[in-house]
Amino acid sequence: MKVKIVARMAWPSFRNTAIAIYNAVKTHHTCTIHDWKKVEPGGNILFIDTVHTPALKFLDKLLPESNVVFYGTTEGHSRLDEEAFAISKRVRIVAVSNFVKQMLEDIRVPVAGVLHHAINMSDKKVDIEFYRKWKTKMRRRKVILTVSSNDPRKGLDKLLKAYKAVEERNEDSFLIVHSEPKKYCDLEGKVRSRYYDLEEEARNLKIKRLWLTNLFGRMSPPKLNALYKLCTAYVQPSLSEGFGLPILEAYRFDKPIIAVDAPPFNEVVSQTETGILVPSNGAYWFNYKDRIDFKMHTYATEDLAQAILRCISDQRLLEKMQLKISQEKWGWDSRKRYPELINYFT
Repeated sequence: MKVKIVARMAWPSFRNTAIAIYNAVKTHHTCTIHDWKKVEPGGNILFIDTVHTPALKFLDKLLPESNVVFYGTTEGHSRLDEEAFAISKRVRIVAVSNFVKQMLEDIRVPVAGVLHHAINMSDKKVDIEFYRKWKTKMRRRKVILTVSSNDPRKGLDKLLKAYKAVEERNEDSFLIVHSEPKKYCDLEGKVRSRYYDLEEEARNLKIKRLWLTNLFGRMSPPKLNALYKLCTAYVQPSLSEGFGLPILEAYRFDKPIIAVDAPPFNEVVSQTETGILVPSNGAYWFNYKDRIDFKMHTYATEDLAQAILRCISDQRLLEKMQLKISQEKWGWDSRKRYPELINYFT
């Protein structure tokens, strides 16, 4: 079978997913990767994006000449106009999590199935020089890592506040936030303005042990792998996600996860088995650019701080979780999961 894999290649999460799918299925099918601005209609197209109005209207340009499977995500209820809703019924949508399936079905968008995200668990190439440099700098510190774009739903403000409490109680802690500055130039040369001024917030909180990389989407995979290898635990502070791929990237290096006890995170993380789930104390809806109403799962900053402290302080629990992850992570391997996407074309 011939399949065109199409995504917004300038956006890190979609680009990485496209590459992972290509590598997983290329031995059995003829696959090519295309940026969504350059793909031509026709044939089988596997489209990777958020299920919202702009993406669906883009697909309308490829129909009816193309046989489209939409491997889609959403962080809540997408605001679809009548035209976009009609287009959603002309493609087969595969959700990246049960949470995404529920969100789409809530607004009467048909979902053909669920296939959780995956990554190549063997792809552990690390920039050794970069790793050794930071390993020397950190000495024996307990490194907490998060990898995230700079958006309101990502909870980076809550993470900084929680880490301030951690820093005051654990002198060996260190936080690495691999994200974006408030203003930056993207890979297409466009000036972007993001949500938080993380540097200013960190200064106001007087955080001492922190590295804001400001390189989200622009750090090489071997260097990013080095950060995962370096960290003690990975924190997913998001209030809303369609899945949360960095969780699997952390699993690749047997690192436990700290996240809110809400979907989709608790579809991937098991309490005190592969991570620590922070109690959710409610949810609210946040309108994002009139495109999506994010379902935001809230939690107490102190609870996040306590979870981080427990994870980096309880060595027996840490080792137990590392062992469990090492045993179970292969179930999330892209070579096992992603070939199933091709079945949706038949």
